[in-house]
Amino acid sequence: MQVALDEQIFAIQRHGGISRLFYEQARQFLENSEHKVDLETLEAPVVNEYLLEDPTVRSALAVRQAAGPYQALARYLLRSRRQRAVDVCHTTFYLPRGLTDYPAARHVVTVYDMIPELLPHTRRRLDFLTLKRQYINRADHIVCISESTRNDLFKLYPDLRVATTIAYPGVSPRFQPDVPRLPFTPDHYVLHVGKRTSYKDGVTLLQAFADIADSHPDVTLWLVGGGSLSSEEQALISERAVQGRVLQQDLADADMPAAYANALVTVLPSRYEGFGLPAVEALACGSPLILAQTSSLPEVGGDATTYFSPGDTRALAHELKAVLMDSTARTEMRIRGLKQAQGFTWQSFAQSNAVAYESTLA
Repeated sequence: MQVALDEQIFAIQRHGGISRLFYEQARQFLENSEHKVDLETLEAPVVNEYLLEDPTVRSALAVRQAAGPYQALARYLLRSRRQRAVDVCHTTFYLPRGLTDYPAARHVVTVYDMIPELLPHTRRRLDFLTLKRQYINRADHIVCISESTRNDLFKLYPDLRVATTIAYPGVSPRFQPDVPRLPFTPDHYVLHVGKRTSYKDGVTLLQAFADIADSHPDVTLWLVGGGSLSSEEQALISERAVQGRVLQQDLADADMPAAYANALVTVLPSRYEGFGLPAVEALACGSPLILAQTSSLPEVGGDATTYFSPGDTRALAHELKAVLMDSTARTEMRIRGLKQAQGFTWQSFAQSNAVAYESTLA
């Protein structure tokens, strides 16, 4: 099959969940001929670090370093419509320009989540520029990254009549247990990875940690990524007297396995996730994991994790204390988590997409 991905997400995201999905998918298609997918070149300037730092994928897709996101996006918006003969066009995002490419191809679109529709107050500026509904309406096939996302899609669009496929994202083999501790790592820490604002609900984790801080005086809350502590977070830390116990730090991708592998427990308190890559990465590294029991997270965690009601500070504090006080429970969670993570591979993710293409052409 001749398949064209478009460069939308690679012109927008330097790194991030959506661009990670399509980078890993492209890499699998290029490395594994059993998928029977030949990718069209992009021949475009991009800002995405996953593509640019992988010589094989960069060369195969014919991408080059853009001067910045504005140049990459302007090139995408102003280039001529692509009309080469391909079997399938798989668009990577929902900008208006992408609706006109490859008019003769079958069109596949991935739906990552329904957050802008279900939680309109969380919409980012980019969400107001997209035409997600139009992409969904014209799609010959829709790929969803979780059963939860597919359920929400049909709940919001009950009249939709289109075939769908579930393609669970994977986890890189570099995420594994027993990775040596980083020299700057706190001695004992609860880990959170990624954004903390809005529906990510970092405030619930911060409050719960403050609730148990006195009974665990040697434990630090380590916030990796997500930006510096906000004024609201700093005020809460001061109010709850946990200064010096909450550390925010950005890490390189290469350091993330060590961060997960040496955590006492990783917490993902989000009120909604389309999938939740940090959750499966934590499992693959043998970190005990506490998840909010909502949206797709039970699909990822299965019976390997501990759950709490989203937004319930007291319940999260209870689960945190229980995990931190019981080393046997942490060992059992580690074993179950490693087994659970084995079900999420980028090879199976790419294969699910390839099957969707074949189904569309059939």
